[in-house]
Amino acid sequence: MSTYNLSNMEIDAVGEILNISLGASATAVSTMLDTRVDITTPVVKVKQKEEFEFASIEPAVGVEIGYVEGLDGSNIMLLKRIDVKVIVELLMGMEIPDDQFELDEMNISAICEVMNQMMGASATALSELLSRRVDISTPVSFEVSSPEQFKENYFADNDEMVVIRFNLMIADKMESEFLNLMPISLAKDLVSGFFPDGAPDAVKDQEPSPQPQQQASAPSGSGSGVLSQEEIEQMLKGDSSGIASSPEPSPTPASSDSGGGVMSQEAIEQMLNGMAGGAPEPSPA
Repeated sequence: MSTYNLSNMEIDAVGEILNISLGASATAVSTMLDTRVDITTPVVKVKQKEEFEFASIEPAVGVEIGYVEGLDGSNIMLLKRIDVKVIVELLMGMEIPDDQFELDEMNISAICEVMNQMMGASATALSELLSRRVDISTPVSFEVSSPEQFKENYFADNDEMVVIRFNLMIADKMESEFLNLMPISLAKDLVSGFFPDGAPDAVKDQEPSPQPQQQASAPSGSGSGVLSQEEIEQMLKGDSSGIASSPEPSPTPASSDSGGGVMSQEAIEQMLNGMAGGAPEPSPA
């Protein structure tokens, strides 16, 4: 599988961003259903149209959520039809016999409202991470008649899509896999603020002098061009402009120019140049 459109570093960043935003979603659903809700760490992969499958959640129901401000594009949430039944039962406070459950207007409205709360909380978390307003459209629910029909509709203009898999647990009522799909362009938009000069390719650097963004992650000792989860979390906790915070307090006087505890690119370069000689302070002549 080729992932030339999205580097490994960008995939890691998408995973960490979604980990944070989906955590906010779980909190919103927990409040709405008045019960404990947990979401596992998302697994992010780029899938080609012919290799994408979701047999594990068939028969499936899809919910499409579009971004109307802050991000450009839309994503699709896929979940089991039986999971929709469980969620509706929790909302209504009553059990529905399997042979009586159908995706009528009321049940579709109920699952859309849950997804609206879930993705609305996610959008709020994204707004804080990206330092810009992010708004979503009203979710639209639909039944998936077949994998071929789904791929024909949503892979029509995209040979590859970003596929995020995670498990959602609602107390002792449900533990099930959810899928979230988004076009590569939307994934790149998500991480663009953290890679203002473009994320380096996942292949090990061949040039002796990588960009300062890459150098800033080197002290972690990860040994590769891919950020670890800890490094990405440190980056996301830094300035939203995409320049990573220093992982340790730095004695270099250049960092004082940033004004907010976040080093400028020039300060990072000065720190790295001084770090090699172990003398960040100017030495007397």
